[in-house]
Amino acid sequence: MPYSTVIFDLFGTLIGDFASSAGPMHTEQMAAALQVPPEPFMRLWRQTLEMRIVGEFQTVEANLIYVCERMNTRPGEAAIAQAVDIRMRQMRRVLQPRPGAIDTLAELKQKRFKVGLISNASIEIPILWGETAFAPLIDQPVFSSRARMRKPEVRIYALGCERLGARPDECLYVGDGEDHELAGAAKAGLRPVLFRSSGAKSSGRSHEEAREWKGKTIADLAQVLELLRDQP
Repeated sequence: MPYSTVIFDLFGTLIGDFASSAGPMHTEQMAAALQVPPEPFMRLWRQTLEMRIVGEFQTVEANLIYVCERMNTRPGEAAIAQAVDIRMRQMRRVLQPRPGAIDTLAELKQKRFKVGLISNASIEIPILWGETAFAPLIDQPVFSSRARMRKPEVRIYALGCERLGARPDECLYVGDGEDHELAGAAKAGLRPVLFRSSGAKSSGRSHEEAREWKGKTIADLAQVLELLRDQP
């Protein structure tokens, strides 16, 4: 079956991975804005990651208030607004395209392929999405915090295919292998392709799949076009 559709991962694929792009500094800055001790704030903020990913917080304010309440404090509205601004400015920086990403997406669109996105992403990403260079080039993005489900659940891939009007066997799925996303894509019926950029660090449990991957691998996003050109 010829592929008509390409669905991409976001972090570590179209953009850099979150850990290297964001770093801890902005979390310390949020703590300073809220006038709370940085270490317990940073620890509690990290502990809410999974809650952010599955959409338990539909605003950054709600996430901040939740963490502060666990610290038995309630900053004023101005302090919360300042912390939100710090977070959103950092996330805008994180959303900078990887070199070659926009060119690859633009060529896929020019060649009339359907282009999708499935991302395990907290609520800031869909809020900011319309501001990015990606927005006009991706037909249907699916964000875990909006969909209230996450990779590698089969149903989030099914949702991505459904929104694009494509069958799973018509779709390539391209990602860096975080959170076993490639196995999830394969289980859902898509053809998974590992994107491993030069210098990428596949350490930690979340990247276990990338370290052990034996399937199709590319090192440059433009190679997606070659895969499609070489298909029967």
